[in-house]
Amino acid sequence: MNDSVRRIDPSTDPASAAIMLGCNPNQIGPCARCQGLTVRYGSNAQLICPACRAKDQAPT
Repeated sequence: MNDSVRRIDPSTDPASAAIMLGCNPNQIGPCARCQGLTVRYGSNAQLICPACRAKDQAPT
């Protein structure tokens, strides 16, 4: 797994998470898989966070 991609803890302030994810704070929501924060709402919405997507794409 890419070590630079880390789960954003749900207790993280939405404004801080938005900076890390490059979106607006009102677009932040929980990952469907791990409950970490992701861009859950809006035109670039992702149900799965970057950390979970990186795990799915990692070579086995």
